[in-house]
Amino acid sequence: MIAIPLAGLLIGGLLLNASRLRGRAAALTELDAPGDASAGDRAFRSLVAEGVVLDEESRQAAAAYAHRQDHDIVDLIPRDLPISAARDLVRRISRPDADGPGNGVGAGSALLGVPGVLERANVTEPDAISTPDLINLARRLKHYARDRSALAVAPALRAVPDDLARRRSRLRAGGTIVPIDLTLALVPFALLVVEAFLSWPLALACLAVYCLQPYLIFAGTALRPRGLHLAALARPLYEVYVWMRTATGRWMSETDRRDAALRTDARPYYDAELAKGVERFLKPRCETCPWCGASDLSVVLRGQDLIYHKPGTFTLERCGSCGHIFQNPRLTSAGLDFYYRDFYDGIGAAGAESVFMTSSHEYLGRARMLKPFATPKRWLDVGSGHAHFCATAREVWPDTVFDGLDQGAEIEEAARRGWIEHAHRGMFPDLADGIQGMYDVVSMHHYLEHTRAPFVELDAAVKILPLGGYLLIELPDPEWRLGRLFGKYWVPWFQPQHQHMMPIGNLKEALTDRGLALVAEERASAHQRNDFVTAAYLWFAGLAPDRTLPWLAERRRVRHVGRGLIWTVGVPTVLVGLLLDHTVGAFVARRSGTGNAYRVLARKGDGAHG
Repeated sequence: MIAIPLAGLLIGGLLLNASRLRGRAAALTELDAPGDASAGDRAFRSLVAEGVVLDEESRQAAAAYAHRQDHDIVDLIPRDLPISAARDLVRRISRPDADGPGNGVGAGSALLGVPGVLERANVTEPDAISTPDLINLARRLKHYARDRSALAVAPALRAVPDDLARRRSRLRAGGTIVPIDLTLALVPFALLVVEAFLSWPLALACLAVYCLQPYLIFAGTALRPRGLHLAALARPLYEVYVWMRTATGRWMSETDRRDAALRTDARPYYDAELAKGVERFLKPRCETCPWCGASDLSVVLRGQDLIYHKPGTFTLERCGSCGHIFQNPRLTSAGLDFYYRDFYDGIGAAGAESVFMTSSHEYLGRARMLKPFATPKRWLDVGSGHAHFCATAREVWPDTVFDGLDQGAEIEEAARRGWIEHAHRGMFPDLADGIQGMYDVVSMHHYLEHTRAPFVELDAAVKILPLGGYLLIELPDPEWRLGRLFGKYWVPWFQPQHQHMMPIGNLKEALTDRGLALVAEERASAHQRNDFVTAAYLWFAGLAPDRTLPWLAERRRVRHVGRGLIWTVGVPTVLVGLLLDHTVGAFVARRSGTGNAYRVLARKGDGAHG
């Protein structure tokens, strides 16, 4: 009988999720009355959302708390935050006390920040700012505060009434993918409806837990959400109302309008480029392997840009002699410019940074690999981007000076944030002579596979390292057995950006050929648990791409209706993929001693070239 296990699944899921969210809400700090506490000589500036009045008691309490805890930013949460905003907030919280480098979470009511942080971020105090815009601004400011930021409940601060017409914009500001959020909200409601048809007594038990869940989350915590009783006691009707208002919300914040303008302004460029055809972005096919020179080549797969769906088909071939996999034909310089454009900057900047902010576990694993061998003094991270690795690696190496190197403007932004001491902007081989001997560690994390000439990059690394210096490299592992299972949907193929996929044996041979001594390698421990979930996401994203992207034809009906229907099935499938990554994928990695990535650490000896 399906009614009993379905009821158990629904009740268990509701209680488990309530416990998870309650833990986050309960961990929030509640500000004490300021009393005689002094903020010392630190001045604070405040940013306040429209309609919110930052009372003097809350401001002084926040300043005193920031002084005691040495925080640069304190994001204030009204105790009476409306229930929908309160739930959205606790869903986003990971570490309420210190949400980490760049992983900013804001309530969108008021915040205090030291002037230096606001100045480095080039932020002025606006006359009026909407809640979604303040959430966006808080996320940006916390990039500049490193991990010296916090969330705190201000009991005297009063929230403005909730405007559900703006909830869609507020969710976007918090980094939520709105179609996925809307689909997830339907899951317990839909299961409750199904249970009502199967067994009404069990459905009543499920309904009781469903209505009780908001109380379980917030009762006894520092938050007293406005509208809690309505959201709990009339939850089935309330949830439908919130869902409809969110799904139909078209209000746009200033940030939303800027993002929309970026897409509008970019469309003439893409229209002109696509009118010329994308075939011109590919060079003639190579007849020999760029790694070993052999001519025994075979096609591994043909794929497309599965992330942003820019048009074009790309081919990866394998060398039968050495196993090296490479893009063939490869992109021209103009092609690289076209496909990289708006991926890590412009339109794609926020999405790319959101991905990088979720990888702290991998960053810490990379940093700890050096622990048994050396204490680095100066560390250069090549292909650093916004330097999320460097910001996180400070937890392992607090006394190490971290610098970053990249071609894009984001590396200079990383220096302004304070995540690195110095930014080197340009091509690594071109800059090598000027930084020779400055660093005792050089790292290349998921960088070498993007380059046109990996041997030249390795030569540059050997050149700048002093004797006894270390080179740390992490790459996707093309020998990972589950990679073939997903075909073109295995995300490390990552076309058209990944131009070279090197088996670990090839990389180790290239390092020893350059006189580097291999001291450690990690395979299973470097595995990233994302194969199933990303394959499922990419498949459904291909069925329902974002048609507002300026290189895709816009179809409004498909965008608003079809995408919602597709993600109704897609979100549960993606969640199943996440479960499989943490069970099947993790088991295969442990059992085989391999994974979808590997790390190699090598030391420069007397016989090294350069």
